[in-house]
Amino acid sequence: MNFNENINTFTERIKDCNNCKNDYMPYYFDKINQIKLYNENSLEILKEVPSESIDMVFADPPYFGNQSGLKINRTDGHAQTFDTQKAHWAYSKSLQYQFKFHYTWLKEAQRILKKGSTIWVTGTYHSIGVVNVVLQDLKFKLLNEIILHKLNAPPNFTGSCFRAVTENMLWAKKDKTGKTKFNYWEMKRINNNVQMKNVWEYKAEKNPFKHPATKQPIVLEMAILAGSNEGDVILDPFAGSGTTGYVAKALKRKCIMIELDNNYCKLIKDRLEGKYGKHQRKSSIKGKVSKKSSNIHK
Repeated sequence: MNFNENINTFTERIKDCNNCKNDYMPYYFDKINQIKLYNENSLEILKEVPSESIDMVFADPPYFGNQSGLKINRTDGHAQTFDTQKAHWAYSKSLQYQFKFHYTWLKEAQRILKKGSTIWVTGTYHSIGVVNVVLQDLKFKLLNEIILHKLNAPPNFTGSCFRAVTENMLWAKKDKTGKTKFNYWEMKRINNNVQMKNVWEYKAEKNPFKHPATKQPIVLEMAILAGSNEGDVILDPFAGSGTTGYVAKALKRKCIMIELDNNYCKLIKDRLEGKYGKHQRKSSIKGKVSKKSSNIHK
């Protein structure tokens, strides 16, 4: 079944579903490039995606690590209060809630992935451990933990702990058997014929969007090039500012995005329509650890 058939099946299945409370029609649809955006709850939309119809999943789920009005006390006598409020989905939740949330969407992601296809999940120390455990419980095959090292990360203004300059990204295959979809030789070729390592250094681009967790295009570019081919279907269940679709379009991939927040959907639409410029793939990508390197892109 090709992508157009998948999309048609997806749309008709949603439209004709007697058990669905609503007709889930896309907020935005780029018919030429096959980029779809749904302004819905991802846990509901994922249930409607046909099994084994997706070539790659990229997800940046809620971290559940933020608190509002956080007060920092230190043994040196200093105490400060910071307004750390960002978004309702980022608030701290119980561990039980987090396990249930991640188990629910990851189980659906596993179902819709094609055999041999992979999922990429980003997170911080607040959340990535729970995701790791759930992936293993669902019998995904863990391939790598990739460290995203942001060379120009902001300082820790609270002075309560070390400066955070990294995020984690887990890369896993749908199942433990069979071949893995991985463009190893292509990644080696664009890395000056050197085997790529699991630490990716980069300088973050300025974020012009009103979104607290915008993913850097370079991270998506690396993951998409490694885990998919031109014409493949990529799904992002937590689209945020839409970087997945933005980069997928530039790399000639098709994409389904799901985002609950209407304001962010408007932002995604603007990005896809070129309001903030088009993503330009760099001619050279550096994905190895290098003290001299200031960016994955040279």
